[in-house]
Amino acid sequence: MQEAKVVVVTGAGSGLGAAIADTFAGQGATVVRGDIRYEGERDSRLFLELDVADSTSWEDFASSVERRFGAISVLVNNAGVSSRTDLLRTSDEKWDQIIRTNLWAPWKGIKVFSPQLQQTNGTVINVGSIYGETVPPMTGELPASVAYQVSKAGLHRLTKVAAVELATMGIRVNAVMPGVFRTPLLEDLPDSEARLRIAGAPMNRAGQVQELAAAVAFLASNESSFVTGALLPVDGGYLAAS
Repeated sequence: MQEAKVVVVTGAGSGLGAAIADTFAGQGATVVRGDIRYEGERDSRLFLELDVADSTSWEDFASSVERRFGAISVLVNNAGVSSRTDLLRTSDEKWDQIIRTNLWAPWKGIKVFSPQLQQTNGTVINVGSIYGETVPPMTGELPASVAYQVSKAGLHRLTKVAAVELATMGIRVNAVMPGVFRTPLLEDLPDSEARLRIAGAPMNRAGQVQELAAAVAFLASNESSFVTGALLPVDGGYLAAS
């Protein structure tokens, strides 16, 4: 359980991030959802403005959270973007946007919140991807996003480096690597593409968002107190079979 903990979740407006935030809230935590589009209370959920691609926004957000709630115990770097362009068709602007959102932003979040996390012997959970470890099937309908894959591979390495460097501060850093989940993104895929992605997992189904949220909550809990630098696949066996 997460009682008395202050938890920050980025990208918590929908999908995986919303499920993660709801799970922590259901376990008794005070959950602050960083969101670029909304600030205030919505359906009893607390949102504070955060543009994860902006340095000043991160600094203001961290100060606001500490001023209102005290030092945080958990930072979940979930916000991310992708594209449907392959290597040769990716523009400079799209590359920069994806790398900044998916890789620079988690680094910045860890940096600005590390003083608070040190106070609470806190933990960071980064939301990576199986596609940071393996290349997805190449199809004409949905080309692999090179920038997304590179950003997630970098995030996995950042997780390990941060775990080593911050261990002496009492901060644990881990990552989950989601496979294919029942999210709006999956629903938007052509049926043939969705079936191909799901078929890559030996369990032969898409995950439920609550299953990923449970894994994140475990990594934030006392039950994982000796776990740091781990990259946890939550993928129905996709990576094991790849």
